[in-house]
Amino acid sequence: MKHYILYYKSTHMSVPNQCLRSLIVRFIICRMQGATQLPLVFVDIETTGSSYIYGRVLEVAAIRVENNRVVDEFSTLLNPIGYVPEPITRLTGITSQDVQGQPQFEEIAGRLAAIMNGATFVAHNVRFDYSFIKREFARLEQDFSPKLLCTVRLSRSLFPQYRQHNLQALIERHQLQVSARHRAYEDALALWQFYQLVLHEFDLDTIESALNLQYKRQTLPSHLNESDIQRLPDTPGVYILESDEPTPLYIGKSVNIRQRVLSHFNNDLQKTSELQISQAVRNITTIKTTGELGALLLESRLIKEQQPLHNKRLRSISELTAITETTNATGYFSASLEQGGNIDTTLGLYRTMGVAKRAIVALADEYRLCKKLLGVEKTQGACFGHQLHKCAGACIGQEPVGLYNTRFNQAFQASRIQQWPYDGAILITERHPFVPGATAYLINNWSLVAQIDEDESGEVVIRELNQEFDLDAYKIVSSYLRSPVARRTVKQVNEADVLAFA
Repeated sequence: MKHYILYYKSTHMSVPNQCLRSLIVRFIICRMQGATQLPLVFVDIETTGSSYIYGRVLEVAAIRVENNRVVDEFSTLLNPIGYVPEPITRLTGITSQDVQGQPQFEEIAGRLAAIMNGATFVAHNVRFDYSFIKREFARLEQDFSPKLLCTVRLSRSLFPQYRQHNLQALIERHQLQVSARHRAYEDALALWQFYQLVLHEFDLDTIESALNLQYKRQTLPSHLNESDIQRLPDTPGVYILESDEPTPLYIGKSVNIRQRVLSHFNNDLQKTSELQISQAVRNITTIKTTGELGALLLESRLIKEQQPLHNKRLRSISELTAITETTNATGYFSASLEQGGNIDTTLGLYRTMGVAKRAIVALADEYRLCKKLLGVEKTQGACFGHQLHKCAGACIGQEPVGLYNTRFNQAFQASRIQQWPYDGAILITERHPFVPGATAYLINNWSLVAQIDEDESGEVVIRELNQEFDLDAYKIVSSYLRSPVARRTVKQVNEADVLAFA
């Protein structure tokens, strides 16, 4: 702890001891204000749900503290303009009847803004409380952007020996006096008690250091520290955001893992899913790769294997809907929808039957194709499009076969699985200036056959993968082969010769 000596010089009079003590006390208080960013307002809310987009504030409490003493308090139930969900009633004891006749947020916005004026917003898991309050002010077209202080992160920083830092754990561990849990005023009061305990047990330099880390990373999730972010590599690879549950929250990839992870937390008030991730994340696992291609392929595989909660589900080819090319009895090209399919006769692969049908309809409208021949309209005679002059009559044999089939091929050119452009397998090698070693991918007919890793000492390990055709891997590899970098990194090889080293 730093020590301060106050010198007072007067040219006309001596200063009584009482006055000097008063000056010293005021100086120390000013020092504490600088270290703890006072004034502080300890806030807690109860809400009608977990999403600030759809939920409303049900109860709010705010306790303003200046110079280490309470100077103002505010607490009220709010009418959320709707019923109180049963799970919320079970948690808080607040019923729909309790909020009838209570003020709406717009009626107390001025009072809340006044108590928050110029203060730091303090809450447990602060981004959650802040997101709801900010949203309520936004509905009134008012800005609300105070500095934030999270008591979860403060507890994690000052009491790292403990694993649990939820509010109940703090109440039990530090014997905080709370008469009712999950009510706004009592929980806000518990936070003020906890902060008083911190001021008593730690010197100001330690507290100031902990707070400065928070002010530096205002968007950092409550259960992560600055050291968790600093450990993240700034090189290519895959990151896995994990909670306390076995299933990952999210799996992503980037050419700079640290920057990409931080972008999740910077966007948590723009996207509900990002806020949910931010609230639940407890750990980040990273896997470095030697380039973007490796990161893309690894991300695709891990998402299929682990099925993270917040990723759009990637499917194997057997689960996809295929538009398959056929030819009818009169020679017109036609199409059918089926699960999976042979990639040689597939006009396109889609994640669901609905998406596939919408794609067919859009192509039919753009290229004046017959929806009856495309399998999305069932009729005995001419299709409905022919009556509207959107079909030239292929369904009843009026349009020349060659003319129709040419337009058919043009329509599906972009979505068709392209023919493998090599006579056999290729090896794609990736290196990165800040990642030791190299990685090569053995690929044949769009399928990943093996991965060859070379460490910094030159030792080589070959892992046979023999993956079946995968739509996502196809898109990744085909896009890579169209890039200029492919000319330097792709080499045609004999698959058997490469695998012989395994």
